[in-house]
Amino acid sequence: MIPPTLSGATRLVPILAHPVEHVRAPRTYNPAFADAGLDWCLVPMGVHPDDLAATLAQLARVSNLQGVNLTIPHKAHGFRLCRWLTREAARVRMVNTMRIEPDGHWAGTNSDGAGFIGAAREHGVLDTTRPVVIVGSGGAGSAIAFALAAEGVREIHVSDIHGARAEHLAQALRDAFRGIEATTRRDALPRAGLAVNATPLGLHAGDAMPFDPTLLRDDAALFDIIAARDTELMAAAHARGLRVLGGRPMVQHQLATQLAFWRRDPIDLEPNA
Repeated sequence: MIPPTLSGATRLVPILAHPVEHVRAPRTYNPAFADAGLDWCLVPMGVHPDDLAATLAQLARVSNLQGVNLTIPHKAHGFRLCRWLTREAARVRMVNTMRIEPDGHWAGTNSDGAGFIGAAREHGVLDTTRPVVIVGSGGAGSAIAFALAAEGVREIHVSDIHGARAEHLAQALRDAFRGIEATTRRDALPRAGLAVNATPLGLHAGDAMPFDPTLLRDDAALFDIIAARDTELMAAAHARGLRVLGGRPMVQHQLATQLAFWRRDPIDLEPNA
């Protein structure tokens, strides 16, 4: 959706992705900007990972840039390009929201965890007393895992096609939260109260399902964070009568965090060590 008032006074918020064809965020963000009385416009831009640093360097020179939104696969690289970070971003070592500071350097935060928790609570799929299984340990999966641990979930199991990445996340959780059981066990799905798809699988029709939903308990819930479409995994879980939540509510909840960051509301930043 293009704001009807688009002009030279409009502040730009590019969303950088690769590939970019699946990005539907303008349909949510631009109306939200308008509702908040902001003359801003979110614009999808396809940026190859090898070009991210150069692209951000050029965007930093755009005089009407308000900030930048990062999605797959740029969150880890974006973190490394930030001089300043919020506590959330420093903890998960991923950013999805960036802005230029007065010193000319990038600052970043991560709104995935806050968006996930807000949506899960609103829709009644979060029970901190039961195990959670997260499939996918990239930018979103890492932020979600830390947010769940901060909310009091004490049993989190992470899996990923990149086994070392999943183990790294599990160890980071154990280091950060005393007494947590964080593992990469692949046999945890049948005990989970909540299963999370934090992989890209489901962005496109015909994608393989990231896990077998028949393994879930009848009283379990599924949160598939894919926002571009309702996935085959969601359909299969619906068919079983499970509680199912897709990614759009997560986007809506994380918007508040991102708006505050881009507006420069008071927020503590720390150097990127």
